[in-house]
Amino acid sequence: MKENYDSNDFEVKKQPEGWVYTIFSEWHKEYYGDYIEAAEWFETEQEARYAAITHIQQLMNGPDDPEFLDCR
Repeated sequence: MKENYDSNDFEVKKQPEGWVYTIFSEWHKEYYGDYIEAAEWFETEQEARYAAITHIQQLMNGPDDPEFLDCR
């Protein structure tokens, strides 16, 4: 089920290897395509949700965020 954080849709799903997230947003399509997937697996749903929200915050802060390069 899609969730929303700061006008950005994301989804957290259980996979055989663990939990993952996918971020969907119109404003970043030029750079990232239709969606951004987690680069790692998470042990819990809550960890994946927190990581997705953190990733969205980094994307929204852009190059002014020192962590920006880590999320591309």
